[in-house]
Amino acid sequence: MGKKDFGGVIRMRLSTGELIPLRGTLSMNTAGISAEAITNQDGTVDRSMTPQARRAEFSFADRGLDHDKLMQSDRFNVTFIEDSTGVTHYFSRAFVVGDPAKNRINGEVTGISIAAEAYRKTED
Repeated sequence: MGKKDFGGVIRMRLSTGELIPLRGTLSMNTAGISAEAITNQDGTVDRSMTPQARRAEFSFADRGLDHDKLMQSDRFNVTFIEDSTGVTHYFSRAFVVGDPAKNRINGEVTGISIAAEAYRKTED
């Protein structure tokens, strides 16, 4: 089902077993390389490739998670499980980056991402 279907229920599970209730958008940068075009003076175009971390940006419900502890935690594994599509995303040896911000009107935490050394995807 996963190749043409998106959205639905998505769960985020840390390697500690803790579930983080997602809210809003989940965006993933899963390529380990970024590429940039470089235009030469004669009009030809070259390409420069740079290694990059696999990343996921997300927002979640503020349920009392200690953000200082989260930001300073050791590396961990993160799994995003798409219940509705049968797709699972695995980010390995990840850590948290960014600046967490709590919206006290709607209880949403934004401003953080994970950066990981490896990424794998499976589909049912």
